[in-house]
Amino acid sequence: MSTKTNPTWPILGKLTQQEFLSRYWQKKPLLMKRALFPFPDLITPDEVAGLSCDKRVESRLIMEKGAKTPWELKRGPFKPSLFSKLPKTHWTILVNGVDRFVPQVHGLLDHFSFIPFWRIDDVMISVAYDKGNVGAHVDNFDVFLVQAHGKREWLIEDRPVEKDDFVPGLPIRLLKKFKPTHRWVLEPGDILYLPPRFPHHGIAQGDKCMTVSVGFRAPTVHEVMNGLVSKAMSEGSETLRYSDPDLKAQKPGEISPAAIKKLKAAVEKEMLSDSFITDWLGSFTTEPYCDVEFERMAKTPAPAVIKKALENASTLSRAEGARFAYVRGDGGSIIFYANGQRSELGGKVAKVAMLIADQVTIPTDAIRKLTPDAKALSFVASLVGGGLLVFD
Repeated sequence: MSTKTNPTWPILGKLTQQEFLSRYWQKKPLLMKRALFPFPDLITPDEVAGLSCDKRVESRLIMEKGAKTPWELKRGPFKPSLFSKLPKTHWTILVNGVDRFVPQVHGLLDHFSFIPFWRIDDVMISVAYDKGNVGAHVDNFDVFLVQAHGKREWLIEDRPVEKDDFVPGLPIRLLKKFKPTHRWVLEPGDILYLPPRFPHHGIAQGDKCMTVSVGFRAPTVHEVMNGLVSKAMSEGSETLRYSDPDLKAQKPGEISPAAIKKLKAAVEKEMLSDSFITDWLGSFTTEPYCDVEFERMAKTPAPAVIKKALENASTLSRAEGARFAYVRGDGGSIIFYANGQRSELGGKVAKVAMLIADQVTIPTDAIRKLTPDAKALSFVASLVGGGLLVFD
């Protein structure tokens, strides 16, 4: 849901987008009761367990009790027979990237479009039986914890922790010290927002407790610098060298402030210009995950075929795992990024591209208003042919 077509988000209740961003985003936790009630029928706990048996999917099993050692960690894929052997309490299965494999879960992201899509990482789903949990811990990213099935009690500290201090000798990172200030029980449709580094501990109440975690990426400065350097190494000019035609007389052993300033300016020009960072960020944040395969067509559909499909279908959806973003330019033009690939667009093509990037599921009537234009139709056809967009 884009800000243009729908300026409100039901899950925020009476809060506006700006009020949430100003008061809570990366500042303090927020409990949103019945924010997504009734919770849509996207996936069942048994289907999540089934995904953990798929070799393409990253999954983990954490057993606080009932295993050979406390807090035992096992990694998938698992055999289906495993689940009949598990104890009745104190275990949790976690499946990462469910939005990349289940269209209905992927569509859930539109509910969180009050945060830019390029910040979204993935949707993880956890299924736990009574008292199942992963211990008191912190995440280095923002997360919305959506209760989808059953109940889960959350213990929260109201202040972030700055330094890691974990219990040694365990396969998972449990906090040594945890003093909760809030105790909340979430039921289906409730959502808990947590900023980075706020300690939390979720404990399942009863069987088949299912929590959907919408996590947001937070690249480290090291990742950013490594990406910029790699881009500069692959695209930079090998003939560009340090030069100092204005060199002044100085001591032979000294590196002068002027030399440092000149070298810094050269690096900024090569690696830290707005256009250089824009291109890196656009490509980096839209690059698809390695576990995603797109169903490309043998031949790009003709514009006439796309026009007819837009008339017959009610929605056009982003394929699971596809990523889009754009940067505004002059005169209505944009730089559009699709799965790491860059293109410069203008006119109605740019408007269609922004519409596609602003929503996971797009009503076709919104696109039809812009696609009498032949170039806009061809643009949609290229994305459909590449497997990045699919009709309902």
